[in-house]
Amino acid sequence: MHKGELVFLALWVPLAVVVAVAHWLCGWLGTIAGILLALPVSFLVLSLLPVALAGGSPAAQWRMWLLAGTVWALFHRNGAFPVSCFAWGWIALFALNAAAAVLRGFGVLLGGHGSAALWRRLIFLLGIHLAAIVAGWFWGWWWALAGGALIAAWYCLAVLRPRGQWLGPVRCMCGGGRVLITIDDGPDPHDTPLLLDLLDRHRVKAVFFMIGEKVAAHPELAREVLRRGHEIGNHTMTHPHAAFWCAGPWRTRREIAACQQTIERVTGFTPRWFRAPAGHRNFFTHPVAGGLGLEVVAWRRRGFDAVERDAAKVLRRILTKIGPGDIVLVHEATPIAAAVLEGVLQDERVRASAFPLSTAEMIP
Repeated sequence: MHKGELVFLALWVPLAVVVAVAHWLCGWLGTIAGILLALPVSFLVLSLLPVALAGGSPAAQWRMWLLAGTVWALFHRNGAFPVSCFAWGWIALFALNAAAAVLRGFGVLLGGHGSAALWRRLIFLLGIHLAAIVAGWFWGWWWALAGGALIAAWYCLAVLRPRGQWLGPVRCMCGGGRVLITIDDGPDPHDTPLLLDLLDRHRVKAVFFMIGEKVAAHPELAREVLRRGHEIGNHTMTHPHAAFWCAGPWRTRREIAACQQTIERVTGFTPRWFRAPAGHRNFFTHPVAGGLGLEVVAWRRRGFDAVERDAAKVLRRILTKIGPGDIVLVHEATPIAAAVLEGVLQDERVRASAFPLSTAEMIP
């Protein structure tokens, strides 16, 4: 426990016992006798309760105390002051501990990778929808509607924020105080050679997050990226940027696994990083990516160059607050790809901290 929690409980538990004992004695023996005997009887109770509520560990013992206090509170929550205050205090403590247990359980549920984790997430997702339907069946359709809206809001917040951590860890910073340049949506027969030449000229290495279909169509470009000392990341097989955020477990597996296999077959290189299309992971991304040995990577700086056609605006968005440890996102296969990358590489802060030699320690 936190030190503050221990201090609070060291004060709360004895006071709660004194109030409970005094209330009982006053009701049994009268007010004066109850008050006079409250302290000595409370000391006796505090000596006996640790034996009666003993556990195999401090955590188990606290759970016994919490359960006993909550049971007492349920019978005295409507009593007179100060009994009701301590009763509701026990109920609040129980609620806080229950919420913490739910959060821990949620973390366990979403943890792990591979097929088992995938099935756990699928069952959980179906379960919360079923719970909303059951609520509507018993209490009216408004409850089902409210539950569905709450689930939808939570899901959208979880999957549509590229740097969100609710569904699993997402790498947004790189190690060593470096600036890491990442290039999405290649390889592209027009842009990839230009970008490689720019990176060579500035002696900077980057991670190219490649689309599996494009790797299969332009295998020589993917191999050239590796030959020049850069690294390739997994960016799904077909880049379904409009639908990946809501993809089911099997489509998610197909997209990520097929891209991984294509890159390995074409280049002999096994990617270690995965980036979702538009950064929008779905509920099943982490179990699939983790099962393939991939870490999910997002970014810290981007300029929306996939949709913006003014390179100057893109560069202002990227470079205004750029600093050590930032992962920069730029795209190829756009009309301004070369202009954007050159502008980033010409920035003094990037030149001073970008990766100059190898990608081997890019995101330790």
